[in-house]
Amino acid sequence: MKRVAITALLVTVAAALWAFDMPKPGGIPTPTAEITRFQVEAISLRDVTFLFDLTVKNPYPLKIAFDGVTLVFTVEGSRVFTTASKGGFSVGANSRKTNTFTVTLAYDAIIQLVKDYISKDWLNTVINGTLVIPLPRMAGLPKNVTFKYELKKKIPAIKPDVELLDFAVKPPTAEQVKTAIIRAGRKADPDQALRVFKDVLAGRKPSAPVIDPADLDVPLTVLFTIAIRNEAKGPLAFNSLHYDLIVNDEYLVAGDAANVVKKADAYLVTVTNVFSSSKMSLKVKELFRNRRGTFDVKGKASLKLPDAIRKEPIPLTFDEAGTFRFR
Repeated sequence: MKRVAITALLVTVAAALWAFDMPKPGGIPTPTAEITRFQVEAISLRDVTFLFDLTVKNPYPLKIAFDGVTLVFTVEGSRVFTTASKGGFSVGANSRKTNTFTVTLAYDAIIQLVKDYISKDWLNTVINGTLVIPLPRMAGLPKNVTFKYELKKKIPAIKPDVELLDFAVKPPTAEQVKTAIIRAGRKADPDQALRVFKDVLAGRKPSAPVIDPADLDVPLTVLFTIAIRNEAKGPLAFNSLHYDLIVNDEYLVAGDAANVVKKADAYLVTVTNVFSSSKMSLKVKELFRNRRGTFDVKGKASLKLPDAIRKEPIPLTFDEAGTFRFR
């Protein structure tokens, strides 16, 4: 009797487990999908990047695969941008997986659609997301399951203007020129060579070109100011800046500047750096001869936004080009 009772109990337990693993129509579990992280990841003077973590739980004993999330960006009530995250995703059988993806929204697109953009400091941004997951072909399951999300963030209003101001290069000393001539194994009178440097930096044709400055490695001190303005009202406060400066399409200097001053509506970054005279190509010499040229300045800083947007400082980058004049 005991053996019969135990056998009957095992049969009952097995039937119950089978009923759980093979759910009946209407009781079949479906995947879950939630945004587990959403934040402003980075800001440049031209765009803002959002980061999303999408976590999907697959309850089935086989892999499921699906396309990315479709996202619709609305800023201050205007629909600005629609995109789909690139690439497909898959989640293994009976497992959970998190996929991270980023989407970048260009400020130019916002400026064209948002009225009174210049007068705004913060922009109310709403992201509506749609995720469609195809389901396995099983009795009782629909063809797919759809998830919809609504995410909200404020982003600073930015319309940048970047200038290169107060550009100047100091002539080297006689001793620096003499040392460079000796090091290069050249034969030239140091005093005449120094006059060549002074003439070139002043935009004059040397009267006695005993040396080409580009043939020597003489340290030249350059001074300039990077002026960063925001024509809108969004905050751009930062305390230091890593910069790279290109003039007339020639790389000149890079460094870190901590001398940042807020003056009126501009952040002024004053820089003193040194470059080698070996960088004085024909294009750089043309800069001094014409007393004007082109610039491309790249910058990296850290921007602190209100905690409601993100508690940690976020990267602020820019790559701005233009023209400049100097005396």
